[in-house]
Amino acid sequence: MIHRITFRAFVAATEDEARVREALAIFVPLDSITATKVAGHHGNEIVILEATLGRRDGGHLFEILREQLSPQDLSRLEREIPERTDEDCCFHMRLDKQAAFKGRISLTDSKDAIDACAHIATYPSKRDEAVRILGELL
Repeated sequence: MIHRITFRAFVAATEDEARVREALAIFVPLDSITATKVAGHHGNEIVILEATLGRRDGGHLFEILREQLSPQDLSRLEREIPERTDEDCCFHMRLDKQAAFKGRISLTDSKDAIDACAHIATYPSKRDEAVRILGELL
């Protein structure tokens, strides 16, 4: 069902990278997080933190979402499955980075977020089937 789940978070020059790593660690093991340094638009340094959960561990994220999201966020996520699922069967979520640092999980519309993308395995690849599977997972 789940092929893999990728996570990405940006660390601005004004942020503490260790804190952002700690926020990501509620979803993935700390040792699986990789960092890439890039230059921002104004020449400032930005660190991109990324991690991937494979198919074996991917279901764990959906367990966490079902257990820890507020009823409002979970209902919103379920309602928005079609809009959040692209033609490549990828389900996109933005998770609140500050809440994750405090050990809580919540959705956000902010650009300062942990971006999560669940790649749903369907054969052949069909968006409608991915949407159906996601409905069962949530």
